Amino acid sequence: MSVEWRTQPKHHVMKWTLMNNICSNFYTDCWNINTNIERNILEQQALNVPQICPLQLQLGDTLFISSEPSFQSHGMNLGNVSMEEFIRCPTKDFLQDQLIFGCRLRGMHQVDPQWLEVGTHYFAEVQTKGPPLCNLGLRLNVTVKQQFCQQSSNAPFCSRHGRCLSHVWEEAYNCYCSQQYSGRFCQEFDACSSKPCQNNASCIDTREGTIGDSYECACPSQFA
Repeated sequence: MSVEWRTQPKHHVMKWTLMNNICSNFYTDCWNINTNIERNILEQQALNVPQICPLQLQLGDTLFISSEPSFQSHGMNLGNVSMEEFIRCPTKDFLQDQLIFGCRLRGMHQVDPQWLEVGTHYFAEVQTKGPPLCNLGLRLNVTVKQQFCQQSSNAPFCSRHGRCLSHVWEEAYNCYCSQQYSGRFCQEFDACSSKPCQNNASCIDTREGTIGDSYECACPSQFA
């Protein structure tokens, strides 16, 4: 249900085919989980139509589309469509600036990085011959995520006090801190988390550093 940020980009190959990896519910068919995450109606519809299992990429990854042999005779092309067009399947002609590839292609080809910016993208087959296949599942939902786990470009991820993670329904990678650390980048040590004060004293984290004694105890009247 969650993925850790990789320090190196990854190459992904997606088979453009109806033969396998087609789902009708993103969470149950592709991730094998049940969820009651509240989403708007359009987003929920976009995850519950027949489609190739949606991809979740991190910014900088590369994506290759590989067509199946039955497309080899007339080639293939993909169009970048809106969420609404993705749900109902596009029926109009595609504009040139919607085409993922400049012309109809055969075999395997890389998707230009301009189509893989941060956000969710919807790709559908540009049909020229044969029956329309979008409603059967020949469409792809791609979400590209960035990370917010470094205070600067050279800083360690999560100050080395946590993990840079993204749950499947989240839009970005963020720090999930180890015990006793907090803050956006896990940069703050929570000295009170171990409950060091005794005899019902209140612990006050002074936030003066990342060492274990950055706290004070507010003692009851009979203790010091």
